[in-house]
Amino acid sequence: MIKTTLRTGLIAAILAVLSLGFIAPVQAAPKGEKVVFATRWTSETTTLNTLPGGYLYGWNKLNSGTKIGGQSGKAQFLGVVNYLNGSGTFGGFVTVTLDNGSILGLAVDGQALSLAQTGGTADTRFGGSVMVISGTGDFKDAQGIGTMAGTRAAAIGSAVAMKFNLTLKK
Repeated sequence: MIKTTLRTGLIAAILAVLSLGFIAPVQAAPKGEKVVFATRWTSETTTLNTLPGGYLYGWNKLNSGTKIGGQSGKAQFLGVVNYLNGSGTFGGFVTVTLDNGSILGLAVDGQALSLAQTGGTADTRFGGSVMVISGTGDFKDAQGIGTMAGTRAAAIGSAVAMKFNLTLKK
């Protein structure tokens, strides 16, 4: 008898909790602000090391002009690479500074794939994830995530075209 009463009570409690989800008003999730910007990175300084077997690793400081929402600015990418035969991982930090003084800090984590037939770093495709660190001004207290994708036609050290797609919560 106690087992039946306990089971009936438990079933009633579960049904009550489940029905609350159907009775409570549904609220839409808040929509984040979409931020899209393009860059054409050029290398300012770099230290790259090579090892036998096609290994290439090191760091690079890249700069680019950019625009966010019609506002001009500049971007800096402090990046690291770890490639085998032209493909592999890269990561680092991107800082976007708009002409109005607003700053957006990003952490990036990506993959590079060289399509070069000779195994070098030319004809490379890039893709990866972006995490918003924070910001100032227009980006004060920003949080968010996003993606980046890009290409490089020539060997490492040459210009890289990249597009960032972010969703911000301020």
